[in-house]
Amino acid sequence: MGGQAARQLLTLLLLMLWTPHTHLITRVATDGVKATEEGWWEEGSAPQPQFENTPSNVTARVGDSAFLPCTVSNLGDRSVTWMRQRDLHILTAGIFTYSADDRFTVLHADDSNEWTLQIKFATIRDSGIYECHVNSDPKISRQVALLVREHSQLDDPAFMGITTTTTHPTPVVLIEGPAERHIQAGSVLTLTCLIHHPPRQAPAHVLWFHGTTNIDYDSPRGGVSIQTEKFPRKTRSQVMLSNVRDSDSGEYSCSPSDLPPTVITVHVQHGQHQAAVQQGGLSAAPVANPVTHLLLLLLLMMLQRVKTWQ
Repeated sequence: MGGQAARQLLTLLLLMLWTPHTHLITRVATDGVKATEEGWWEEGSAPQPQFENTPSNVTARVGDSAFLPCTVSNLGDRSVTWMRQRDLHILTAGIFTYSADDRFTVLHADDSNEWTLQIKFATIRDSGIYECHVNSDPKISRQVALLVREHSQLDDPAFMGITTTTTHPTPVVLIEGPAERHIQAGSVLTLTCLIHHPPRQAPAHVLWFHGTTNIDYDSPRGGVSIQTEKFPRKTRSQVMLSNVRDSDSGEYSCSPSDLPPTVITVHVQHGQHQAAVQQGGLSAAPVANPVTHLLLLLLLMMLQRVKTWQ
């Protein structure tokens, strides 16, 4: 093999290194030497991203946080972007917020398929269609419709989807937001429980538990605030924990008297900035796959051969 052939092979190796998700197809030429076909790039066999089944309609109350779900499986090295359809404004890309409005943020934990868009202090103007995009080939997207209503409208059981008949509707107990919450150590954890009940049949009390431990103002942990408000058809209880730490991770339950409790799981995490850099494609130590290592080794060997032939 001469120097010209070696340089051609070097060019081929460089192209293979710079072109992701492809593989080389070769054919046997008439002279018995493997030759490269002109159309030797093909898509890899990795599964394509797809959306999992999550609600496409979300209702929130004015002043509360709205949570728009988007769960993507087989994401790989692609990224998730949230966009507001009304003005085609990009709100988040990966875990980074691109909107000047800091009420918008995306909730995502390492090794999770969930990319939930959170809108803090929701207003009626926030109502509309939001789109969750994945930059796959072809690109995919799904829409989530947000409806923000005034407090009085959410007090109506019919608005909550509870059938109103001559008998009293079944009470509904829920904690706002996703079933799993991820929060940075040192910040404030806020959990809000809503109990929708028949008129003037509010529960006598609402208790909060961390695992099996009751949370109260005088809890040994300290830094606890609990506020409970009662309305004709709804009771709202909110617990706040300041300066969360590892020991605050676990299950939290809202337990109204004479009603089954509802549970949420909280994860306290550290080093969010480092995770954000890696998720955003700015990792200081990217991990190459085994094929890349092999190609780099071949490239170094061929460079040595070229120097010898010269």
